[in-house]
Amino acid sequence: MRISFFTKPLASLERFAKDCERRFNYLKYKLHGNEYKAWTCSHTLGGHQDIVDSFIKGAKYFPDVELLVNPSREEARGSVAYVPCSWRVLRDVIEMKRNRVVSRLIAGPLICYRHVNEHNFIIFDESIDCYLLASDWVVQDYWKEAAQHHRTFHNLRTWAAGIDAAEWSPSDMKDDNPMQKVLIYVKRDGWDVYERVQHMMELSGREVKILKYGEYVPSDYKYLLNWCDFMIICGGNETQGIYMAQAWSMNRPTLVYEAAAVIDRGGNSAPYITESTGQKWHDFNELKEGLCVIDRYRPRTWVLEHQTNKASFANFINIIESI
Repeated sequence: MRISFFTKPLASLERFAKDCERRFNYLKYKLHGNEYKAWTCSHTLGGHQDIVDSFIKGAKYFPDVELLVNPSREEARGSVAYVPCSWRVLRDVIEMKRNRVVSRLIAGPLICYRHVNEHNFIIFDESIDCYLLASDWVVQDYWKEAAQHHRTFHNLRTWAAGIDAAEWSPSDMKDDNPMQKVLIYVKRDGWDVYERVQHMMELSGREVKILKYGEYVPSDYKYLLNWCDFMIICGGNETQGIYMAQAWSMNRPTLVYEAAAVIDRGGNSAPYITESTGQKWHDFNELKEGLCVIDRYRPRTWVLEHQTNKASFANFINIIESI
């Protein structure tokens, strides 16, 4: 099987312009001391770093798959095309599919940022054989919004990116630790509650560190995951929650806050949380209940079985074979 993986526009001038923009933004953020923003501009292939990295690493486990990264039209001829992130790239590959250069076209999950009607309804193009979204609740949300625009998807499927379990491997599994070191992760709706959570943890005698979304790079996160025994997440809607899977891969269970606003919007604060990885909480009584059983979880075992790069790519191949 030959798969063409597109993360950059095909036109050389447009590709050059995007790369110049990335380099300029990297230097700009570096000069301003914004390490997180600089990191987001450091990925030379473009696209969402975690998705692109997972896909390329996952393909290496399958010797029967030839993965072509940003090939030319001629190199891509006859292959299955996949565009994960950019509407400009998808625009170019749709043209290839219409001209029968590629045999099948899969896109998503990050072509649209907020709404299905972005970029002149490009994700509804008939040339797309399958559009991917990161979790089931997002699929349902897309169907509802499509109906509001009197549109329908040809084939909408759920597919989640994987984790490099070797990279996100703990120096200490901490299976028998007293669970006294807690990392509080703050994002979106969690700003309203995290200080109360911090106060509660400190009153209980636990050692606390705070990590705020958009203010760290992966090495910072991994360092804190190695330090902590478990994590409390004060966040909001998550389409997948890759950072949670990274914590689980480090064998750190998570207690995830799900605000009423998330439920009211039909969202989900932790789409892939399981009985092995942690639990959600909606009020402080539920948080206390979760703390009582926090030592029972074994999240790394679950990740190794279900959410590695290899498992993710295997699911992708299953989707190709079904269309």
